[in-house]
Amino acid sequence: MNRIDAAIEFAAYAHRNQFRKGSEIPYISHPFGVAMILLEAQCKEEVVMAGLLHDTLEDTDTTDEDIRSRFGEEVLRLVQGASEPDKSLSWEARKEHTLEFLKSADLSTRQLSCADKLHNLRSVRRDFADLGDEVWNKFKRGYDKQKWYYVNLVESLGHASRFPLLDTFQDEVESFFMGLEFSAEEKSCRRNPKFFDAMFECLFASPERVAQIEGELEKKGLLACKRSVFERIGRCRQGDGECAEKKVEMFRYLTSRGIDFEPNSEGTDIIISACAAMQEAFRLYPHEVYHHLLRSLKKGLL
Repeated sequence: MNRIDAAIEFAAYAHRNQFRKGSEIPYISHPFGVAMILLEAQCKEEVVMAGLLHDTLEDTDTTDEDIRSRFGEEVLRLVQGASEPDKSLSWEARKEHTLEFLKSADLSTRQLSCADKLHNLRSVRRDFADLGDEVWNKFKRGYDKQKWYYVNLVESLGHASRFPLLDTFQDEVESFFMGLEFSAEEKSCRRNPKFFDAMFECLFASPERVAQIEGELEKKGLLACKRSVFERIGRCRQGDGECAEKKVEMFRYLTSRGIDFEPNSEGTDIIISACAAMQEAFRLYPHEVYHHLLRSLKKGLL
């Protein structure tokens, strides 16, 4: 028997008398669904196994040694990372702990957590299609708290780095909780690192280089998006009230993550205005802006 088959049988037995919240669906459908998501994302075998076992420590009488002896130290570490700490804490305290923990977690841990939350969200969406707002009665906290948690999960999961499975999760969070819609051109730009490299390079490039970049963007049908961003940058630099607040928030976030800016300089204002404008134009999370800016800095584009 291979290791994944062994984990399937172990998890099925451990959850044998359990059902999904508010339903008669056997609980094993959830860890199995999480493992399928991880398999499709081509995650490591240990991560897939941890997906199958991720609720056994928290919700069954399985012990650390049970997992360690059967599946190894790495699988145990991942399952421990997916388990909430003190169940006596409030829902809010437990979720705050998870959000903070994920910011510094390694990629395997974040992939596991992302798949877990994605499968849960898909279950909620299916139930919502049948029950409407009554679906929130199944949970300890209702729509507003669930939205807060899922939206902040995107930020925490992407804090250290982006990964493909996070794109899928973010899309579903934004669709279900935020109702966001993007044009084909915006979608082409939104997760295109080269587009953001071009935006940052255009901030200080020579007119000849800007014209060259714009020509390349026009061939790809992205020139209108570039011009829209730069119109927003202009408005941000003019400093109207709302934009001024966003620039302050952006400056504080980026400096908190170690980006150094020259104080009170025009160059700093241009960069911060660009970051605020890009965030607004594409509804980016703060970590997305940070990763785009950091990459451009490392490439010497600024």
